[in-house]
Amino acid sequence: MSEVAAAKTPRPAYGPSPNETAGADPLAGLGAREIEVLERLALGHRNRTIAEELHISESTVKFHVANILSKLSVGSRGEAAAFFHSATAI
Repeated sequence: MSEVAAAKTPRPAYGPSPNETAGADPLAGLGAREIEVLERLALGHRNRTIAEELHISESTVKFHVANILSKLSVGSRGEAAAFFHSATAI
């Protein structure tokens, strides 16, 4: 089936499309700074340490962490760290 025909073929209204599940980068929805914060969060760094390393305020780190948790649909820093490690595992 051609790409045009595939695009016009209706698909069920439930579940993600095949493009969303096959090989999609689960971290693609995060911004560059959020990725930097998540990398350090996954190393176990505290907000103060992350702020010092990235030369931003602790409040800004908290803002980024809240956005990361929301975008990854996780409930804690630990879950976000585990998500990051599983998403970047080779």
